[in-house]
Amino acid sequence: MSKNFTSGLIALILGGIYLATAMRLPDVKAGDAIGPRLFPVIVACAVMLAGAALCIGDKLTSKKEPVNWNFVQDAGVWIKIAATMVLGVVYGMVLDSWGYLLATSLFMLCATLMINRGRFVQNVLISLLFPAVTYGAFAIALQLSLPRGIIENMLPF
Repeated sequence: MSKNFTSGLIALILGGIYLATAMRLPDVKAGDAIGPRLFPVIVACAVMLAGAALCIGDKLTSKKEPVNWNFVQDAGVWIKIAATMVLGVVYGMVLDSWGYLLATSLFMLCATLMINRGRFVQNVLISLLFPAVTYGAFAIALQLSLPRGIIENMLPF
């Protein structure tokens, strides 16, 4: 098996697990008309389609390379991947209590400082502007509910 086929297979399995979990989300009769299930289902289907494309594309190519994940040679990359996963879990744990704006700003700052080293001003701008723009688009313009926390409870809208 090649690296592409293995990655596609992993994406198919994880996408399937995510889809099964998303389908278990309860229907909400109040609040957003769309409900909490649509976006996770779309993400799960996209991951599964990408995984299937990797598997099919790998089978169509004649170039077959053995799986070599280069854990030792690419240790820095794998450490960043693991750290980003841990950041994502912590982000999910504090999102409700801290609120969307604060939690997302800190998550983005930590992630960009780790990945985009040496560009502190750019990282701070990204970590402040991204949550503000997405909050404006989703919570204010589209009237979708995002977790309200410390900062959002002080806003007049």
